[in-house]
Amino acid sequence: MVDKFPLHALLRYKLAGYECRLGRLKQARNWLGEAFELGDPQTVKFRALEDPDLEPLWKKIGEI
Repeated sequence: MVDKFPLHALLRYKLAGYECRLGRLKQARNWLGEAFELGDPQTVKFRALEDPDLEPLWKKIGEI
């Protein structure tokens, strides 16, 4: 799906949430980093800090 929508930040954001829930934090960070690059980074970061699916990454959001 990612190949079909190469500029879609929300898709990557959602993948980050799924990976996080599965305990795959490295992959979640990678997807979230791509979401930051493709979308408005500040908006995506604020959203991520309120998303319970991404809670395991909250302390690292500033480093992504």
